[in-house]
Amino acid sequence: MWHQFQHSGGIKSCVISRLAARHRTTGSVGDRPRSGAPRVMDRNDDQYLRTYALRHRYATATQLQACLPEVRGTRVSRQTIRNQLHRFGLNARRPLQVTPLTPRHRCDRLQWAQEHVTWTMQQWEEKLH
Repeated sequence: MWHQFQHSGGIKSCVISRLAARHRTTGSVGDRPRSGAPRVMDRNDDQYLRTYALRHRYATATQLQACLPEVRGTRVSRQTIRNQLHRFGLNARRPLQVTPLTPRHRCDRLQWAQEHVTWTMQQWEEKLH
């Protein structure tokens, strides 16, 4: 019976034999209980955290940690928040600090752009080399 899965699905034989052995001993091939801490946040908490983090892009893990108990009644560590955000692909962001241009800089940039607006690709290549 197990061999038909191996040939049709492209599954390795070691996986099939391990599942067959587990089925013989336990009567099931489902996952066994694992060690580790139980999940503190459920799917709704995850969704709320994700939505809140997207709306408040510069909120820190501490700020996100503070808003969860108020709204969802869930208390979690800052590290758990960071782990969840990383899972969502929302990494830490900081506002970019840019020195503002002076009126003199703006004038110089505009003049440079006006001088170079009609340049051809050949002129740009000569400038670079």
